Amino acid sequence: MGFPPNTSVYLGWASENASWITQAVPTPQVTGIKSTPVVYKLGTTTSDSSGSFSLSLVVPTDYGGSHAIQAYATNGTAISPVANFNLAPSFNVSPGRGPAGSPIRVVGIGLGISPYSDNYCLYWDNNFVGYMTAVSTGGVANFTFYASGTPGTHYISIFAGNHGPGYLNPEQDPAVAYYNPPYIPYYANFTVTAQQVVTSSAVGVPLAAFGAPEFASLALIGAVFGGSLLISRRRTEERAAITRMVAAIVVIVLLAIGGVGLFMTTLPGASSSSQTSGPRVVFSPVATVLRPQIVLSPNVVSAGPRITVTPTIASVGDDIIISGQGFSPNAKLPLSMTTQKGSNISGYKNVEQPFANVTTALDGSFSVTMKAPPVLGGVHFITAGNLTQNSNGTLFIQRTAAISATQGPSGTKIVVQLQGVGWDFNTNIAAVDYDNNYIGYGCGFFSAGNVTITIIATGAPGIHNIDIWPAVWFGPIAKSQQLPGAGQLIDYDSPLLTPLDHPELMPAFHFTFLITSG
Repeated sequence: MGFPPNTSVYLGWASENASWITQAVPTPQVTGIKSTPVVYKLGTTTSDSSGSFSLSLVVPTDYGGSHAIQAYATNGTAISPVANFNLAPSFNVSPGRGPAGSPIRVVGIGLGISPYSDNYCLYWDNNFVGYMTAVSTGGVANFTFYASGTPGTHYISIFAGNHGPGYLNPEQDPAVAYYNPPYIPYYANFTVTAQQVVTSSAVGVPLAAFGAPEFASLALIGAVFGGSLLISRRRTEERAAITRMVAAIVVIVLLAIGGVGLFMTTLPGASSSSQTSGPRVVFSPVATVLRPQIVLSPNVVSAGPRITVTPTIASVGDDIIISGQGFSPNAKLPLSMTTQKGSNISGYKNVEQPFANVTTALDGSFSVTMKAPPVLGGVHFITAGNLTQNSNGTLFIQRTAAISATQGPSGTKIVVQLQGVGWDFNTNIAAVDYDNNYIGYGCGFFSAGNVTITIIATGAPGIHNIDIWPAVWFGPIAKSQQLPGAGQLIDYDSPLLTPLDHPELMPAFHFTFLITSG
């Protein structure tokens, strides 16, 4: 009410465009969150002769917290008054049941960009899995983790966090009035269903797919029956000879099947998990990666000495082609690659190290195919002489991960190896979860991007999960982003469950491991 009569207006929703602030102090690290105001158009209407209007709207997907709703004239002039709407965070977890190893999707809407609302911590059976953020994704966190444990009910909890694990009782904090949006804990259940897991080696023989013990029993019964034919007395010699021949063939075949079946039941690989009910499934190791898209600035130089690398994004060991143009003909050309040297105390700088030697052709060009070297993850420049940065070849080494074994008894040592781990505080570590329990991290700066760690397979026979998440090692306290008593904005050293919102877009990896016996 109280608006100009018979006037066309649109309603605007005040929000923010937010992103992480990354600065080199002394090495690239997260120093806070920056945001710029923006107004979204919700809908249009026309006031009546009394200056009133009514309009039903859907709350937009946005950052949590207080949002101003204001009417605007068609020319964009704001019209008072202003209403405020407080968008609270909400979460959805699906599905609600499945066997161990099942993917569980979490969607959080309304995550904020203020302390105590910019990240939320996920727990599985009171074990800290990791935390989620949605600063650069408009308040929406969308990720997948995996069911772990024995059959039965398991419990999922989500708490607001700040620096470190979830804050369990923020409603008693003196600064609770400043929380924007308000703190809302979330709880859900997931039922792990039973299944009999058998190894793929057990089903290499087709009989095992149907159950070796069953075939063994039937075959031996058949053999006994066939044997009785052999010792039965027949009055007619011709009939007896034919009968004995057929029975002998049947006995030999069935004894062979029975023996194979009994042998299959004793194979170590044929043992099922301790889950004795539910459908029988064949274990198929899972190795997946969620890799955010990296966009590199293209090489725009088209004249003079210049180098290009194809592809510009590669993993350690991939084939890459390094090409050059515009150089002197028949020249021996040493190539170098930039990398990082230094420490988090003295700072870091680009240094050049020898990479390869090439000889140019008559037209001053060259092309050489080689493997992407085992170096730090991130951007490297392939250069020759005093080329400018735009004339250098650009190679981005991306992070990869692998595990040494996918099945074995409890106590098996599993070697986890990553290549292409980075050098700055945002990319120099990787965090590891075992069965949704954060167990620690590995650093790759001083080992040229190689992180090799060993973990022990523990738990009951069945499927277990190994997850490698991106993380942020360290950063200063962002004073401008703090409320009284607040700490850092990121859970440093902890698994970040939302790689799409990582400050430098690091990937996440998921593996399954089958424990075959206790």
